[in-house]
Amino acid sequence: MANSTSPQSTPTSISLPGGLSADSIDTLPVLAAILSRLQALSPTNASASSPPATTPSALASGTGAIPIKDIPAATDSLKHKIQKARAQVTQLPDMQRSVAEQELELRELEERIKSQRAVLDGLRAAGLAAKAERMNQGDSMEM
Repeated sequence: MANSTSPQSTPTSISLPGGLSADSIDTLPVLAAILSRLQALSPTNASASSPPATTPSALASGTGAIPIKDIPAATDSLKHKIQKARAQVTQLPDMQRSVAEQELELRELEERIKSQRAVLDGLRAAGLAAKAERMNQGDSMEM
């Protein structure tokens, strides 16, 4: 019995721009940390006593409550991370292409796959027919 093996196709890897990783574009942990620091200030605590003055090192370290007036300074790191991630993502291949262009390419590739499968089916049928013919010729020679 013939061994039918199909070649293993390995997906081509796309080289990512330097510095682009999941961590470099993941802003949710930073945002969650900032929001949790905002929630540390409750309205009753804020009205009862004024919060201690926040130092730049406390804002940068990500500890303690953030007074409303210090929100812009506390969110600078998040803003810079988003700007950097946006710049890195625009360097990815095909980012300038529209969705319509990509959908058109997908349809063309799907049609190409269909035609290649049709050719393979035809080759398989021709191979099976040739094998059957050889088997029949071998049987008639034995008689």
